[in-house]
Amino acid sequence: MKKLLLVVLLAVAVVACKKTNNVSASILVYNASWSANGITMALNGTPIIAQPIAQGSSSGTADSPYIKIPAGTNNITVNTGSSVLVDKNVYASAAFGNSFILFDTSVQQRPTRILQLSDDLSLPDTFRIKYRVLNLVPDTAVKVDILLVNGSTDSLPLVTNGSFAGNTVSASTLQSFTAVPYHGENYSIKIKKAGTGELYTTLNYPFSIQGIYSIIFSGLPAGNAGAGLKLTVLRHPAS
Repeated sequence: MKKLLLVVLLAVAVVACKKTNNVSASILVYNASWSANGITMALNGTPIIAQPIAQGSSSGTADSPYIKIPAGTNNITVNTGSSVLVDKNVYASAAFGNSFILFDTSVQQRPTRILQLSDDLSLPDTFRIKYRVLNLVPDTAVKVDILLVNGSTDSLPLVTNGSFAGNTVSASTLQSFTAVPYHGENYSIKIKKAGTGELYTTLNYPFSIQGIYSIIFSGLPAGNAGAGLKLTVLRHPAS
């Protein structure tokens, strides 16, 4: 009887091991690289992003950038054309969003790095928004002030004298969101040369109460080999 019970238990264990993981994780992919014109991604050898993502763009859309993959450990490869930029195993949790940000670590060609951020998708309090700023312009001479502007007034400074996040920056340094009051104001985002009124770029963006946002500054200034400076806002749907 004991032998029969052992056989049954072993059979159940084998069947359980063969079951497919049905738990999904949400990931987004953003191309902040000035040197990679368009990137694609494969998961465990199967393409999941076949249409190349241009610099300053993401998977999905800016308002709905996440795609679903099996939760847990998977192998990802990121290509630009036939060149492999990234080939590594990553762990994607179902407990939060996962942002994969590809960026250049230098104003010279390569190396390119991918940074995985954990996205806290819990709603901010009423009449607030959550944001984080990712400055991925690898030209360390570019120092910036980043502001939310209502009309002609520089209303809310987000970053003062900011510079490149760095080629060795850790995910924990960048992934946290900051909550600020928001009552439906009509804001533009302005990125200026630090300490001056000189404007690098601006974007009118329709924020929403209790929205969660990544504000991403990437590329290189005009005159360099890249495609210019890019300012993008990604909205993270709340969980």
